[in-house]
Amino acid sequence: MTLPYTLLLPPLISIILRSLTFGRFNYVPAGPTPLLFSLLAQYHAAVPSLYQYRIGTVSTGSQSSNEVSRITSSTIVVTSKSTNYLLPAQLALSQFPSALLPAAVGWAVGYAYRTELIAGTRWRVPGWMVGQRGGRTARQMEELRHRLEAESETEASAISTGTARRGR
Repeated sequence: MTLPYTLLLPPLISIILRSLTFGRFNYVPAGPTPLLFSLLAQYHAAVPSLYQYRIGTVSTGSQSSNEVSRITSSTIVVTSKSTNYLLPAQLALSQFPSALLPAAVGWAVGYAYRTELIAGTRWRVPGWMVGQRGGRTARQMEELRHRLEAESETEASAISTGTARRGR
């Protein structure tokens, strides 16, 4: 779904930027950078990180020998997914600044796909393709719902009277 957008948007945006920057922005690097960054946006949103760790430095400094030294620290919180962003970041910064445009377009298209802003992302597979036939499936689902409600009511009454079955 994102391929047409990632193929067409970077050249179109570069044409606009070329006219706005009086010819300074005249190059878009070749390659699948926008497509990669659209997939990276999906990865960022869908895959949770497993752990977090901190990378930090501690520095001490004093102005004179009589004063108490000040301790300053700076830390960065890093997740388990951070190493997966290093190579794409290198790709985005490899041909600075022209490689930033395809990377930004790819991330924006991936985010738009994730939030269903792109036309066609709300489409679903029709019922006839997965074996549903007419209203018969709706009737079967209604019967199943009634049966499950009846089972939960009998289970609740058995629990309240103390005769619940054990070892299910």
